[in-house]
Amino acid sequence: MTDTRGRGLLLMGDCGRGKSIIVTGVVPVLLAMKGRHAVPVHADDFSKSYPFAASTAGCDPKMTNLDYLAWTHFPIIDELGVESMINDYGEKFEGFNRVINAAERYLRPLFISTNLTKEELLGRYGERTFDRLSHLCLIVKFKGESLR
Repeated sequence: MTDTRGRGLLLMGDCGRGKSIIVTGVVPVLLAMKGRHAVPVHADDFSKSYPFAASTAGCDPKMTNLDYLAWTHFPIIDELGVESMINDYGEKFEGFNRVINAAERYLRPLFISTNLTKEELLGRYGERTFDRLSHLCLIVKFKGESLR
C-alpha cells in the first residue's frame, strides 16, 4: 500500500487466504489514516439499500450499495463474483460493470477481493472489464493452503 501509484488492489485466490480481512478490515483503516472514508460492500449485497445513505452528505436516502460503489471515491468490494445479475425493470446486467465504468471515468482506485481466477473473471465480465481492472488495480495473487 505504500507504492500503488494511485491504483487500488485486486486480491485474487482461493478461499481462506486472508483477502477479505485485508480488503474489509485493513484497507478502510489505511484510508482512514489518510483522512479518507470508505465502506466495504459484500458483492452479494449490491441490490440492498446502502445503510448509511441518510447520514452521508450528498447521498440520496434511497441509495443502494451499488449506487454507493459507483458514487464513492474509494469503492471496496468483497467477494466479487458471488453477486446476482441486476434486474432493473426487466433489463438484466452485471452491476459491477457500472462500478468499474465510474471508477475508470473518474480515475478511482478499486479495492476488490475475489475467489475467481483470471479466466473466470474474463468469462463473467469480459475482456474490456478485465483490462480496466488491470489498469485501475495492482493485481495480487494469493497462493498456498487455507489459513482457516
